Amino acid sequence: MARCASEREYPSEGLGWRPPDLSSIRLETDRLVIRSYELDDVDAVFRAISSCRGELLPWMVWVRTQHLEPASTAQYIAAQIMNTRRPETWDGIGLGVFLKETGEYIGGSGVHDVRRDTASCETGYWIHTAHTGRGYATEVCRRAIDWALCPQNRGGLGLRRVRIFCSSANPASIRVIEKLGIRKEVEMPGDYWVEGYGCTTRLGWGVLADEWNGRTVTG
Repeated sequence: MARCASEREYPSEGLGWRPPDLSSIRLETDRLVIRSYELDDVDAVFRAISSCRGELLPWMVWVRTQHLEPASTAQYIAAQIMNTRRPETWDGIGLGVFLKETGEYIGGSGVHDVRRDTASCETGYWIHTAHTGRGYATEVCRRAIDWALCPQNRGGLGLRRVRIFCSSANPASIRVIEKLGIRKEVEMPGDYWVEGYGCTTRLGWGVLADEWNGRTVTG
């Protein structure tokens, strides 16, 4: 998002960032485990998405065409696993969010649109509607940023910048991001189509590693 056509058509080596070992990703907070998907997660992920598909729309547009049957969920999880085997082309990964106390699957996060020229990425989040209103989304997003910006020698991705975008028509998501205390950088009227709302304003926030260091516990 918010990238001009010339950047997409004529990519530059730039900083030439490269990923660390991605074979096993496990992040923790006081209440949550955020980790790589495993094939044993298929049923739990499919059931969770199916049970709140209507509430995830119109924001999570992928639920219209993905995870419509367990085989689709299995395909998605297998793709996330295989993605970590290809460091030369790796540009992001989806991670599952689980309650630490019970192991219940409650949502997703991760990083995507990893740009090697600027050593940057985008992050996002979704939480099952049965578990919203408890601060999990902010907790997940904060930990994902920690991981993205933490140096590789301390277990992070070693990126230098994280971006987050959402529509102005999604106040719940805006509140999550505002709780992080990061800088609002983008306000693009009529640039974000949302079904049922039409052309809305694209909002964007960003944070650099040297701004985030010390904000939360990393590693």
